[in-house]
Amino acid sequence: MSQAGLPDGTRFVLPDVAARRAELRAGLRDLYCTWGYDLVEVPSLERYEPTHPRAGQSFKLADRDSGVLALRADFTPALAQLVRATHPAVAGGARRPLRYQYAGTVWHAIDPELARTREFTQVGIELVGVSNARADAELIHLARESVRVVGLEPRVEVGNPGFVRAAFDAAGVPAGLRDPVADAIDRKDRSDLSTLLAGAQLPAQDVEALLAIPDLYGAVDVLSYARSTIPWPGAQRELERLAGVLAEFEDDSELMLDLSMARRLSYYTGVTFRAYTPDFGQPLLGGGRYDGALLPAAAGFSLGLERLLRAVAQRRSANEPDPLVLALDDPGARRLRAAGVRVLRATEVDVAAARSEARALGVPYLLADGRLEALDGHGDEHLRALEAIIAADGGTA
Repeated sequence: MSQAGLPDGTRFVLPDVAARRAELRAGLRDLYCTWGYDLVEVPSLERYEPTHPRAGQSFKLADRDSGVLALRADFTPALAQLVRATHPAVAGGARRPLRYQYAGTVWHAIDPELARTREFTQVGIELVGVSNARADAELIHLARESVRVVGLEPRVEVGNPGFVRAAFDAAGVPAGLRDPVADAIDRKDRSDLSTLLAGAQLPAQDVEALLAIPDLYGAVDVLSYARSTIPWPGAQRELERLAGVLAEFEDDSELMLDLSMARRLSYYTGVTFRAYTPDFGQPLLGGGRYDGALLPAAAGFSLGLERLLRAVAQRRSANEPDPLVLALDDPGARRLRAAGVRVLRATEVDVAAARSEARALGVPYLLADGRLEALDGHGDEHLRALEAIIAADGGTA
């Protein structure tokens, strides 16, 4: 469908997609509620702050008093403001767990030629006021269950940028090289990493250990290999921290370790993670611990609802579509709806006109006078099941 006339990077959401979006949001909301995460809302308008983590992506607006406002570009800074306003003791370092969930639109002022959208829906949770292995494990578990609750198979990759940072400190990686070296490690680009380290004039044994980090990826037993490979005490302590989180899981079979995670070293201070599902190449969600960045103790994750929707749609496209029925028979329609079948009420009053209406709408089944009909070669794969629903409740089909 053409979306001409809309600003670049925005789009209409039609009923079928809107319904699936609402379904995903409801499933995630209920999951987080059962774990005690309270739903909060924060303003869409913020005061523009050059220190905001996404200041470079913010849409800036001129206020009437000559101040500068911004559309919300990320929920986490806004949640931190909420905590500072409502729980100043926790914002000052008091130990008290606060659990929040959120969902809403964020806007990024980025080149629409390079990105599909500048307006998207962010859903996530934050666990504030506590920093320990149990808290980290809770978030990783909920990341895994977020994928499962929408009907996908989860795989969660867990890392610890603190491990990479400790390795840099011990090896003496120069400050000016840390960002490009971290980027090469995160991309697992050993060639680029080797080139960067060659100019740093580090001891050969330290270069060898740093070059080993991109290969520290795999099942949880990679932790043992890392302990035997990386020589520095500070890095070993970060591995033990990660081991403490893994020990919280009764079943770690859906977890993978990626000790080369080195994103945003100045922001993330502890365990980080990304969740995937097989046959979908992009991460569905990501997050981690950011103690001291916005609050003394805080961790969380977020997901983009649009990307999650694409992953769910890809999985559904491999299956048969759900049955959809157009009905002239109101009692039969009520019985089908009670069983969870989507049924449209015909706006025409005779069978021939209703049949044409169903074809125009792309509806595969017509219910009229107690009988179901599969239209235009849609096949009868659902026909017997639908007839059974009507017959079981006293219908005549």
